[in-house]
Amino acid sequence: MAARYTLFIGRAARCLSDPLERAVLEAARLPAAAKPDFMRTAGDKTGAVGAGTGSIESSLKRSGFMPHCPPVSRVVPLLALLLASGCAPAASSSHVTVSSLAGLQTAINNAHAGETIILEPGVYHQSRAIRIQGKHDLTISGATQNYADTVIRGPGMDEPSLQVNVRLNNADDITLENLTLRDSYYHGVQINNDSDRFTADNVRTLDNGESGFKVTSPTNASGPAAYSDRGTIENCWIGFTTTGQRSVVEGVDIVAGNGWHLLGNHFVNILSADGGPAYAAFAKGNAHNPVFADNKVENSFIGLSFGGGGTGDVYFRNGDTRYETRGGVMRNNVIHDTDDAGIYLNKARGFLIQGNTVLRNGPHTGAIESRFRQSSGMIRGNRVSGPIKMRDGGTAILRDNQRITRDAPAPDPDLGRGEAPGVTKN
Repeated sequence: MAARYTLFIGRAARCLSDPLERAVLEAARLPAAAKPDFMRTAGDKTGAVGAGTGSIESSLKRSGFMPHCPPVSRVVPLLALLLASGCAPAASSSHVTVSSLAGLQTAINNAHAGETIILEPGVYHQSRAIRIQGKHDLTISGATQNYADTVIRGPGMDEPSLQVNVRLNNADDITLENLTLRDSYYHGVQINNDSDRFTADNVRTLDNGESGFKVTSPTNASGPAAYSDRGTIENCWIGFTTTGQRSVVEGVDIVAGNGWHLLGNHFVNILSADGGPAYAAFAKGNAHNPVFADNKVENSFIGLSFGGGGTGDVYFRNGDTRYETRGGVMRNNVIHDTDDAGIYLNKARGFLIQGNTVLRNGPHTGAIESRFRQSSGMIRGNRVSGPIKMRDGGTAILRDNQRITRDAPAPDPDLGRGEAPGVTKN
């Protein structure tokens, strides 16, 4: 449990150390008349189209959103004190070890809240989906911290008899860790029907025909409680040996979710076999407050995206089709060698794109693109080898972005925002 608590403290420190990011997410929830200047779009009756006065910080301060968070120096010791005093939630001591997929499914069906199911090392050939339905607060883990040691392998991307490796329905607080999920027709993991606070940590998804992780949306007639919200996918390897095989390909696809975080993942070869659009990761369908931070994307059609992808109107959150995302943050990601845009913002309202490095985006595309009049926000402190483009009425406030040479080396996101070779000011 020490490692989990350490991770929790790290997340708290990362969040609280960036009051700007927290303020953006909170301001995005407001009605148009109460929003800071830079979040207002042509669709707002209150005015300014993609332009604010002063900095993003001053705009937020005028609206009463900053300062927002207590200093980390006060928060982290408090968390440590809680842990040392025993006031933090106690972990369950219940562990079950299994050595077959049939045994894994049985253990899931019989599990109580707080249990951990450990799958012994090996390659497990899979013919039916692992289903987690109506279960809560459950961890499924490989036996070692190397995801290559415990592999759940389907019959292949072109065999429809196994569509998904793992499927969740109405299952809150489920954690998957230290596993490889591969060779399914559609998805590695599909998260459905009010499955909140899902976590994937140190999971590899490989050669799943459409996507590694799919967060689905019910029809808006199902009501707000049916959405799957506040999930985290972190420290995962997500991709393909060469390309995906379905008509739509993505690493992570979040439809209508609220508060999803993608942190420290590595996306590789997110490409469609027919050369059509594919996305390393994107949120859409009136998704709220996504955070994509510290990820690395290499050799993808499009890198990271807020919006796009053709969600049907009935699947937009709460039936509101005006925006694809609201209040999203992309921070400290490294994206290189894409066929199209590195960062794509399609009907994305109130975004913050900060501290990213984008190298070698596709010909005649933007390293970062804000597209359509519904898109507005802040693009600041990024390093790009291609242009930052406004398309079809899209807008953004630009601050302190740097143009770098195409042959500049791609930094490691874990090393933070150091000065990169080949930087020129523009």
